Amino acid sequence: MGLYDQKTKDELLEIVKELERKVEDLTSELSSLETGRFRDKYSTRILDALPDMLTVFDHDANIIELASSPETNHVEGTTTESIVGANVKDIVPEKAYESVRENMDKVIETGKGSIAKHSLMLDGVWHHYENRIFPLDDKYLLCMCRDVSEKVKVEEVNAIQRNEIIRLNSLMQAILNNVPVYLFIKDTGNDFRYLYWNKAFADRTGITAEFAVGKTDVEIFRSDEEVRRFRKGDLAVMEAEKVEYLEEYTTLTGNTRTVAMIKTLVPSGNKQPYIVGVGWDMTDIKKTEKELIDARVKAEEADKLKSSFLANMSHEIRTPLNAIVGFSKLIIESGDKEEQSQYAEIVEKNSGLLLNLFNDILDLSALEAGSLKFSIGSVRMRDICARLYHQYCDSVHPGVILMFDEVDPDLCVQGDWDRISQIWLNLLSNAIKFTSEGEIHFGFERKGGMIQGYVSDTGIGIPVERAATIFSRFGKVNDFVQGTGLGLTICRMLVEKMGGRIWVRSKVGAGTIFYFTLPMVCKTKG
Repeated sequence: MGLYDQKTKDELLEIVKELERKVEDLTSELSSLETGRFRDKYSTRILDALPDMLTVFDHDANIIELASSPETNHVEGTTTESIVGANVKDIVPEKAYESVRENMDKVIETGKGSIAKHSLMLDGVWHHYENRIFPLDDKYLLCMCRDVSEKVKVEEVNAIQRNEIIRLNSLMQAILNNVPVYLFIKDTGNDFRYLYWNKAFADRTGITAEFAVGKTDVEIFRSDEEVRRFRKGDLAVMEAEKVEYLEEYTTLTGNTRTVAMIKTLVPSGNKQPYIVGVGWDMTDIKKTEKELIDARVKAEEADKLKSSFLANMSHEIRTPLNAIVGFSKLIIESGDKEEQSQYAEIVEKNSGLLLNLFNDILDLSALEAGSLKFSIGSVRMRDICARLYHQYCDSVHPGVILMFDEVDPDLCVQGDWDRISQIWLNLLSNAIKFTSEGEIHFGFERKGGMIQGYVSDTGIGIPVERAATIFSRFGKVNDFVQGTGLGLTICRMLVEKMGGRIWVRSKVGAGTIFYFTLPMVCKTKG
């Protein structure tokens, strides 16, 4: 009879269940054995494949276990067998140990992992390491040490590159801010707002970059007309990609500047392109150009006047000189005493004209060179005028009356007697020369702190176009009347040298009034 023949059904079922449990246990044991065999077979290889040197040590830094391949072992001259059982302090330099020890103490204190760095010499080359320490339990620590030399090298290179970029950006900024041109950048994808505005532009406009960047022309400039012109230029460069033109704008101080502008459309990858504007301030150049044009016009006018003057001078010199030569010859040839006397008077008159001509030229040259000497003092105007009246009262044309108007006899001016006399003489001579009928009045009166002299005539008058240049060098009232055209120029320069001014009021056919002023210094008696 078999072992199980006496068993009941329930007993047999219980036996089956027990056998199933044993089979499960055996299967589980078998699985564990297979896992253990896998771990035993591959764990070392897995650990060796890691880029880290794995070390287990206790709180005293004694190395309990090491999982490291020759490639990851960064302790020069050691093996796994020689390291296990040693103390970290005995196998690494002091400075490296201090870093590891400090990190260990931090982990022990906090119970949390921590990272530190140290460096070691390996094969004559400095290597940089990152040690990550974690608590395994209250007794042991796991240290994962990785060679990060390449990472450090990359970071160093990146740092050098960053510093170089910063340096180049700083250099570029210095260049852009110091070039004597305007430079700005606009964003076409954001209503043409300014992205950049250099220092030269800020200095000339009075508008800082801080204020301008991020704003549109409407927000920056006062004039609607200017804003419209700027927008027109921006739209033009969008079509043509590059435009050049002259542009005017008003600064915050109200000054108008002229700028030669170049705007260029610059691509910006996938974004909307930028407008780069470069401008040269042409205000001073344009001003200089205008001054040169004006100077050229004046020079041409002066050249014409000079040519006219030389022609007149040739005539004015030749006329009295011919008379002097001709009548001097007649004096010699004539045996009539009366004729000789008449010829001598003609020679004397023309000699005087020639002498006056040369005196005018010499005076003008001295005035222009600043070498004419003045003897400044107090001058009684009435004394000069009275003398000239008696000298010229009989020199006027028939039917013309010369009048010395009633004046304050005690008025004095600050000036040179001879030069003041020269001014009066020139003005009276002109009035006499150009007045064939009517009256000539002259005199003076007080005007504030100045004495104003005048010579009024009823002569031919001066055309408007002549009046504008009458005091200029080579200017004449009438080209067909004998004279150098220097007298009034000399009068103007003499008056101005003595602190006054001279001007004219005239009407063709009605007469002329010349005025001049000199500083008053006193009012005397006697």
